[in-house]
Amino acid sequence: MREVSPVKLIGSVTKSRGYFCHARWKGRRRCIKCNYRMLYYFEKDERYRCKRCRYKFNDFTGTYIGEFNYSLDIVSHLVYLFTLGVPAYRIRFYVPVSLKTIERTFKIFRQAIYDSLFDEIINLKLSGKIEIDEALFGGRRRGGKRGWGSIEHKNLVFGIYKRNGIVITFPVSDRKHETLIPLIKQYTKKGSLYYSDDHTAYAMLNMLGKHQVVAHGREEYVREDSHINGLEGFWSYAKTWLYHYRGVPKQYFHLYLKEIEFRFNNRDKNIFHILINILVKTVPKP
Repeated sequence: MREVSPVKLIGSVTKSRGYFCHARWKGRRRCIKCNYRMLYYFEKDERYRCKRCRYKFNDFTGTYIGEFNYSLDIVSHLVYLFTLGVPAYRIRFYVPVSLKTIERTFKIFRQAIYDSLFDEIINLKLSGKIEIDEALFGGRRRGGKRGWGSIEHKNLVFGIYKRNGIVITFPVSDRKHETLIPLIKQYTKKGSLYYSDDHTAYAMLNMLGKHQVVAHGREEYVREDSHINGLEGFWSYAKTWLYHYRGVPKQYFHLYLKEIEFRFNNRDKNIFHILINILVKTVPKP
């Protein structure tokens, strides 16, 4: 699909609709129920009816785009501002919808990204030089324990990073061997070269491939090629993004985490057009 400047879509319902329709159908509109190509078109309500199964639908029935009840030019504008990273509380000055509507829209964007990434990693196997590490995400400390001693009050995240490639992140309940090793086995190819800190949970990695350790406990942070700086860089990247959101609801932390993973893995691409192609997909059934 030819990429169009987001600026040309903002303020034009016709251009936005045309662009979204092309992303949705790729020029081959079909019945969303039986996949038949012969359709009736009802201009009055912009709906179609399948000549085979008689099912009625519009261009965005069942998609994330179909969940919005305002004009498509505003959707284009909100997608553009979201991809720029503008927080919802600032956008209310630029679009003719309420802050509550913007927040709901951004939640749908994040859910769409989450669903899309979940589909992608089902058969994903990272290989080569792999960094693994954990990090804590949470609010400002108000007394009490520091570091890993404060884990019960924060969100624990485990990451797997292919050097000079992509990262996969998982919210986890603990950093025990039986929690982390199955994730490593599932999402990396056996025989890879693993880099980690000296946490005891990684002791069995030699059974999966080669294992290089950087002993953070002895204040060692790099040893020749052995380091986890790439993943440490992602943690910094993620925390910088979360900072300007002015706090993240704990129940939706997983959506924000996957949003940041999506931004990082597509950092050299135009994520506006990638997100549009995600939003015109069918919403998975619960």
